[in-house]
Amino acid sequence: MATLYFATDRKSRDSLRNGHRRGDLYRIRQGIYTDYDDREDVDNTLIRQWDKVARFLFVDPVAVFRTAVELAPAQGRIYLMVPDLQRRTVKVGPLQFLVEPGVVDQGVEPFNPVMMRSNLPRQLLENLSPARAKSGIKKTLGKDWVETRLVQEVERRGEPGLNQLRDEARTLAPVLGYNKEFTTLNKMVAAILKTHPASGILQTGVGIAHASGEPFDGNRLELFRSFAAYLSKIDLTVMPFEHNKTAWKNLTFFESYFSNYIEGTQFTLDEAEEIVTSGKALYNRHADSHDVLAHIEISGDAVELNRTPASPEELIDILKTRHSILLAQRHDKQPGQFKDSPNQAGSTVFVSPDKVEGTLVQGFGIYREISEGIKKGIFMHFLVSEIHPFDDGNGRMARIMLNAEMVSNDLYKIIVPTVCRDNYLSGLRQASRQNRFRTGVKVLHQLHQYTASIPWEDYGESRKTLEEDNAIKEADEGLMVFNKKLSRYSGDYQAD
Repeated sequence: MATLYFATDRKSRDSLRNGHRRGDLYRIRQGIYTDYDDREDVDNTLIRQWDKVARFLFVDPVAVFRTAVELAPAQGRIYLMVPDLQRRTVKVGPLQFLVEPGVVDQGVEPFNPVMMRSNLPRQLLENLSPARAKSGIKKTLGKDWVETRLVQEVERRGEPGLNQLRDEARTLAPVLGYNKEFTTLNKMVAAILKTHPASGILQTGVGIAHASGEPFDGNRLELFRSFAAYLSKIDLTVMPFEHNKTAWKNLTFFESYFSNYIEGTQFTLDEAEEIVTSGKALYNRHADSHDVLAHIEISGDAVELNRTPASPEELIDILKTRHSILLAQRHDKQPGQFKDSPNQAGSTVFVSPDKVEGTLVQGFGIYREISEGIKKGIFMHFLVSEIHPFDDGNGRMARIMLNAEMVSNDLYKIIVPTVCRDNYLSGLRQASRQNRFRTGVKVLHQLHQYTASIPWEDYGESRKTLEEDNAIKEADEGLMVFNKKLSRYSGDYQAD
């Protein structure tokens, strides 16, 4: 990996020049050197360390406009403001620093120990300012971004916090020359706070929904969009399933067994077989036994699993219908009804009850644009898991919805064996908390290929294979062996 060196004084300048003459260093431009001659690696380093380059080239630069928000080059462009009178563009490798004079001591905040950026009130004003698209890129993020951010802020800080944000922007506007932009911002805030009609003012789904009293989780919507963008850039091979009655029945049994085991409804395989064979509850575990049978009732119904939503209303209906079957014997869990109390797993707080339907409606719009098959299934799985619309049964519902997408496209279902539980949940956590999607996608895609490798036509052989692969063991007992099996399978799992 390339390292950048800067000539910050006479001593370092002479040392770097001597290193360049000896051939130990490569000159990028005056005063900037590197110890690596691979052009792509050097370019990537420049992109990652654009702020260090900016601090070297300019006196007290402030990241402004979209750069203050994204803290990364936009197609190589970095927008800066400096305390002088010269507007200019400076190119360094793949970077273009677009510099303009202006106020650099008000409405700013540090984003690392050595450099400043516009603070949020200033970001809102800057990104409402008019800008021409040069080579397809604008220096401002525009009204939609501002509106979405305002909704996020009122959800995070409440009405007092949003009013405070508006007051800070009001103070900054005349100093920065953004009086017109503040007028627009003021109307948007008033519409979001419902003190002014939203018609003609708000234009995003997030803003309109919030103002109309049908809110949804804007942060989750951004997460879903990021996930969809990740899925769009990768290639996942799929395994077609040729329907066989016996194979379907055996696969469905293990799908139900593993899905319930992950959620704490734990039986031995022999016990689960007895429940399914007899169709009766085991010992005094009536509700637990019914969980297994109900899951099979849904996931074993090929007609039901070929039903995928064509509208937001259908999505909500399918979820409620399947949930009412799944938890029919757990009346305290409100089968078929969305939650009325918040729920969370560890530090992950899921979508609040008042935003469940709105978030499902908005999330459906993203789901609809994803290509059919495994990608759509993986997205639907994450949508349901991340919203967590029910009091209980959310994980099982997410996996049922995933497999419905697989079945409706004649693909093998995806089972999540006990041994893979920790890896599976880790992938969900990384996606939810860190916007990192690679692990979760990799786990599910490899399990799709693994599922297709099992001889489902013969129950005894399928059970034997799963046992030999340690699929039925806990992770601390069997993961090493099982991971060797999964290592055979690969896909285009790009970095996040």
